[in-house]
Amino acid sequence: MSISGEIGREVKDWVTGEGIFKNEIEDEVAEWHYVVEFPLNSGQVSDIVMPKGKDMILVVSGLVFAEEHYKALHSLPPKKKKEVIFRWKMDLLFRNAEFRMLPDDTSIQRIDFSMPVYLEELTKSRLFEALREVFKCKLYIIWQLNHLFGDGKTGVEAMYL
Repeated sequence: MSISGEIGREVKDWVTGEGIFKNEIEDEVAEWHYVVEFPLNSGQVSDIVMPKGKDMILVVSGLVFAEEHYKALHSLPPKKKKEVIFRWKMDLLFRNAEFRMLPDDTSIQRIDFSMPVYLEELTKSRLFEALREVFKCKLYIIWQLNHLFGDGKTGVEAMYL
């Protein structure tokens, strides 16, 4: 078995053992690609991927704005909208996860978060730190949207993937 196959088996054993493994996806640009539900029983989905030819795995998850939040954000006066998005960018800058606002930061429809874990530092605890970090970034945006436009709930039930 190749080193990437051994790593994939070990990662799959870790996430299966924690009860968060959902399924494996065929991915032509990845050595392996797993979908997990993290935190357990939350309904929140993340991907754990080993890109082909890379010495890392990526923990990735995205947040698609609920229709009501999308409309509310984009109906703000331009100056207020710019201030809200700038605050998000500045706050997220100090997190460990990387983020991308899509299609761009003026007409955001979704935000993708990713956290690389290089093979030389890959342990079960490091993998789960990456899963927690990506989840916290999603939770931050959910709470911000609910605070600004929602009913003030701070749970993940308002999350739309």
